[in-house]
Amino acid sequence: MDLQNEKKLFLKKFSNPEVTDIEKMSFQYALFLANMKRFLPEMPKENYKSFFLDLQYHRWLSKKEQYDLELLHHMKIINSSSFNIETPNQCKNIIFATFHLGPFRLFNCFLLERGFKIALIVDHNVYLSQGEELINEVLPLLNNSGKADLIVLDVKDKKSIFKLKELISNGYVISVYLDGNTGITRIRSNEFDNSFIQIVFFNNKVNVKYGIGRLALLLGLDIIPVISYRDKNENPVVYVNKEIKISDFQDRKTYPQKVIEHLFSLFEKKLAIHKNQWVDWVFIHQWFKRGARTPYTVPHTIMNIFNEDRYALFIKDKCHYLFDLYDYISYPIDSELYEQLNKNNISSIKKDWMAELVEKNIII
Repeated sequence: MDLQNEKKLFLKKFSNPEVTDIEKMSFQYALFLANMKRFLPEMPKENYKSFFLDLQYHRWLSKKEQYDLELLHHMKIINSSSFNIETPNQCKNIIFATFHLGPFRLFNCFLLERGFKIALIVDHNVYLSQGEELINEVLPLLNNSGKADLIVLDVKDKKSIFKLKELISNGYVISVYLDGNTGITRIRSNEFDNSFIQIVFFNNKVNVKYGIGRLALLLGLDIIPVISYRDKNENPVVYVNKEIKISDFQDRKTYPQKVIEHLFSLFEKKLAIHKNQWVDWVFIHQWFKRGARTPYTVPHTIMNIFNEDRYALFIKDKCHYLFDLYDYISYPIDSELYEQLNKNNISSIKKDWMAELVEKNIII
């Protein structure tokens, strides 16, 4: 595969999107804007669009990279663990805990080329959409002399824990993406309490799963944090941190929660340097409970402009919406009002609408 040529084609298309492409991404962009205001409030709003485009590019690139063996073979590995990750026989009882940052798919490819047997834990949606692709398309490309194996396990499968225990005893290592949260809104309260902990992430309280901490404690496994990123020339770099042992923590009872807090702390420090390479900025609203209402503030003077600081517009399934960036609430509106707000053509808005639009700070 000619990755450089593929990059050029993608960037050319993405820099000149069709109207339908813009509409398809408008809902995702509205959510992204709300997430930026919450987690990266210091970012100038004139940088939002380029940052969003960067995210889409890095997301696309992470999928393409796994098919480029030349890139894989030139990947820089910084190993601070005490394990020889070039040799499967010297890596036993390990969980490789990583995140969807930069070239995040390449590390598993690196391990498979060296003959590792991997049990990859993914959420249910990824299991359905990508499980077969990894096994049937990516694995056969790699030069592993038939020694490697990849088993993809659905995190929702209750039998997975028994499978993992057997796989570990047969020399498999576990690989997992810690930021692969599937969202908290549809989870029952008792399931939520048993599955999630609250941590502080970029000065916000978010909920993350801590099942990997419990799994490590149950099976007596070391956790090796793995964080990938692309350097300024887009070359892949993988940093393999020092392993985390259960004995590193004083209290075994709180170990599952504390180790996850520590792992996300490591990740946040690296993410602060490579913000535009993390695909989950678009999905992080699924990590916290929404529903709080932010009061409206009445401006002293009406400038008759659309309040882009608080609201965004999007189209989904051919319907038009106004989106509250503070409260994550969508309001259906007709196409006429959508166009008027989108073009800041305030003078043409019907008079009987204006009072409510001003009252709710939609027009300021």
